[in-house]
Amino acid sequence: MTFTGSIIAVAESDPGRLALAGDGERITYGDLRAECSRIRSGIEQLLGGPGATPAGRTSAETGGVPIIAISLSRAIDIARWISGVTSFRAIIAVLDPLWPEEHRLETIRRVDPAIVVTDDASFEHALAGLEPWGGTAVSLDRFDAVAAEAPASAGPEVRPRDEPFLLLFTSGTTDLPKGFLRTRGSWDINVSVSRAFLGAEEGMRTLAPGPVSYSLTLYALVEVLATGGSLHLQSGFDAVAAVRTIEEERIERFVGVPAMLLALAAAAERSPSGAGALASLRTVITGGANQGERIRDVFEAAVPGARLRSYYGASEIGFIGYSDVGDGTRLTPFDGVEVAVRDDAGRSLPDGEIGTLHVRVASAVEGYLAATSAERITDADGWSSVHDLAALADGTIELAGRAGDIAVSGGHKVSLPQVERALATVPGCESCCAVALPDASLGAIVAVVVEGDRDAVPPKARMQQALRRLLAPQFVPHRYYRAAALPRTAGGKIRRVAVADLIADGTAERL
Repeated sequence: MTFTGSIIAVAESDPGRLALAGDGERITYGDLRAECSRIRSGIEQLLGGPGATPAGRTSAETGGVPIIAISLSRAIDIARWISGVTSFRAIIAVLDPLWPEEHRLETIRRVDPAIVVTDDASFEHALAGLEPWGGTAVSLDRFDAVAAEAPASAGPEVRPRDEPFLLLFTSGTTDLPKGFLRTRGSWDINVSVSRAFLGAEEGMRTLAPGPVSYSLTLYALVEVLATGGSLHLQSGFDAVAAVRTIEEERIERFVGVPAMLLALAAAAERSPSGAGALASLRTVITGGANQGERIRDVFEAAVPGARLRSYYGASEIGFIGYSDVGDGTRLTPFDGVEVAVRDDAGRSLPDGEIGTLHVRVASAVEGYLAATSAERITDADGWSSVHDLAALADGTIELAGRAGDIAVSGGHKVSLPQVERALATVPGCESCCAVALPDASLGAIVAVVVEGDRDAVPPKARMQQALRRLLAPQFVPHRYYRAAALPRTAGGKIRRVAVADLIADGTAERL
């Protein structure tokens, strides 16, 4: 059943069932259907009536379907707006409110949405004078007033599978984001994968505390509502509050980045119920970052009754592979996924050699919106790539990172994520980042920065001893640093370039 179709069906059969919770609000399926109708009424009023198709610079690519952009701070508001806008003929574009304002403004110029809804007064004011954009900027309060006076809409409806409904973006933290369209059918394919491999069972209670503007949590919203489940959200990750929610709401499934698991285990240990506070968890799904083996060991010891599965995918492509053991870098491709590793000339590489990963799967998009990038994602033969590096081994995928995650030191290619995974097995080094520093003789050397207080980070000698045992000699870092906090994106990913800046400006302490 489709995402919107499920909302309609559950609202009919069980209107009191919880759909969404967060920020002190609880929204049932009956409430959510009413919210979809209200949002549709307000949007149609602002557009000039039902069926209105405003002309825009991206209309040819969207097939005339209007783009409605939101930049909202509360997770529950983002979730209700995604549900509402996608329940009729419209495309939702979610702008991360933590992007620099100029990035958000330039994105609006490029994708040319008909309407922007925001709870940020400064951003709303900036939009009022934005040129050459000619759309409508509206605050949540103003929209509520418009919707209250608008004629009743036809309510939520199931739309064609080939119709675009979602405009996603690459990260906009440091570079201008690239946008790409998702059709309803492409995400129906992903929901099928979630049902079969990622524990998205009918009616399941799920906690996904990451930012809804990030694809990991945004997709959790779609898969949970598509399966008639209940999704609990947080506007900012709070491990103590998350443990309390898991215990009180009997949460069965958790979706988040790997770093959250250590925080959950530690918070549960300090709670009155101890690790028993997490006992209701049956399935734990991680994505969006490497899951160190120590994270798996610590969490599985704390919650032995839960199945922990990490997955790898790309928003532009879809789900690619999963892992149930180790550090999550050896992946089994999902059903229906073909993989190949190629060199820079496009030639297939034998098992064990690192190259660019190419994937052929029905859920991949062809390319980005022309106004945001001319780059193609999928070639004429249906093979897609986002330039991740990997090697193949007996039908499995061995992830090596992205192009910027490989350092060439003395002629050797060094996978920085592999260095991080090895170091993360050392107690006290669970949060770390490897970077390449320029070197006159070797071209580059590897350095690592460990996050933590002085008394929590282990001595350099202990780290070196462990890494010499776990890594090839050319992979062992030349320098070791400590930082009180590693820079991260809003979704929890460590920003490697910003970590290198900590070394360059002297913020990181050399060990």
